[in-house]
Amino acid sequence: MPLHDLACPLRRQLLATACRAGLATGLALAPPRPRAQPPAATTSVIRHNMSDTDEPDPYRLQVLRLLLDRTRSSHGGYELRTDLSSTTQSRALAQLRAGDIDVWASMCSRSRQDAGISLPICLRRGVNGVRLPVVLAERRQEFEGLRHALALRTYRFGQVSHWPDARVLAGNGFKLEAVQTLEAFPAMLKLRRFDIFLLAADEAHAIVDAHPELAVLDGWCIAYPSIYGFFVNTRLPALADRLRAGWTQCLADGSFAALFETHLGRQVQRAQLEKRLWFRLPNPDLPDGMPLHERGLWHPLVWQKLLAPLAPPKARQPLPARG
Repeated sequence: MPLHDLACPLRRQLLATACRAGLATGLALAPPRPRAQPPAATTSVIRHNMSDTDEPDPYRLQVLRLLLDRTRSSHGGYELRTDLSSTTQSRALAQLRAGDIDVWASMCSRSRQDAGISLPICLRRGVNGVRLPVVLAERRQEFEGLRHALALRTYRFGQVSHWPDARVLAGNGFKLEAVQTLEAFPAMLKLRRFDIFLLAADEAHAIVDAHPELAVLDGWCIAYPSIYGFFVNTRLPALADRLRAGWTQCLADGSFAALFETHLGRQVQRAQLEKRLWFRLPNPDLPDGMPLHERGLWHPLVWQKLLAPLAPPKARQPLPARG
């Protein structure tokens, strides 16, 4: 056999070995391919003005957080950003209209309907429409025994001018003295600029406790249908849908009712609403389409004393007992 015939198989073997060695070296030096990462979860930034320096985590903000937490799996994460520039409801309303904030909580009224997407879900279960009379402690006996609606209209009532409650009282023929801010009412009451100031049943005692010269009357209250709910920036209908979905879940699982009792239950109990005479008023400023006849949305006493008499017969039936 010629020598070059012997060399050919040897050269092929050496070449194959070299190729394998080079391939192995190349594989060792090549960087590993990165694994495909799942898409990052979206986080919605939500701007609000529902905190202040004295109360950084108020009840209304906790309700908002509850609704957002309930929809985290379906709508993604969120980040709340606080705007502390609002000092009055009028200022907050202007911010919402301008699109400078995304969500706001307030009493619903006809004049506010164009400010944003209104969600008629009452965070305070209607108790915000039950108003307790606040008077000078030295005049307590003068007012405690009032038992006739006509007698109320002989006195002058004070109310914060930019609160919808002022329009409710004026629309019902009450003599009204405008107060520019809530903080101003104790001094004006002491000066007898008016006789009676009204505060919601879930806040009255907590506010008046800081003013020993004032007193919350025990014998009666003024009540009208009222919804304290969220307003959402008109540019964010998806956020409004998310809050509606969260509200449905929180009603179903009882978490909203539990939050209400934790934060407002004690104040409502202290108001002793079941022992008072209720002077019922219509609310001419309440927008159309409010869920006044959906019994499960309201505090039991608000339903029994105020809304049930207005409801159609079918809605007045007792709730079915749970098994």
